[in-house]
Amino acid sequence: MMDDVSIRAASDEDVRKLIEDRYDRHHLLDHLHHRRGILLLALVGEGLAGHLFLRFAPPEEPELRDGLPGVPLLQHLRVMERHQRSGVARRLLAEAEDRLRALGHGRVALGVHPDNHRAIRLYEDLSFTAWRDRHLATFREHVLEDGNTVRVQEPCLVLVKQLAPPSG
Repeated sequence: MMDDVSIRAASDEDVRKLIEDRYDRHHLLDHLHHRRGILLLALVGEGLAGHLFLRFAPPEEPELRDGLPGVPLLQHLRVMERHQRSGVARRLLAEAEDRLRALGHGRVALGVHPDNHRAIRLYEDLSFTAWRDRHLATFREHVLEDGNTVRVQEPCLVLVKQLAPPSG
């Protein structure tokens, strides 16, 4: 576990300065601009170790809006390659859960590609369970070199977690 990791909420300026991936930068700036939630950054010194978006706005997918009304979503979890398997993802998820509990949320959900077995194992280790047996059809927007976007359908396994009430 990395002791030198700090986690804080990000600004648009942070995204422009720290997020190199074109896809992530595009979506995170869009989420922040439309005030859909909070972006958490994990930093080691001034360097980016990872990020996670806490979405409070209703999801785009009608099935999620209807099936999990008012349940916040964790999106865009990414740990930079050199920091993977060092506890950064667990730290980001724990911070997100603490913030959600403090805001009175009793559940949280996230989506993961069904082939991402490493991530699914992590989430299951952290007490996330499948919301339903069937995968949800979602869309991922790919950002092209020229800045245009293309929507591609992809399957998503939705996992949920019950959050214990805040302690203290």
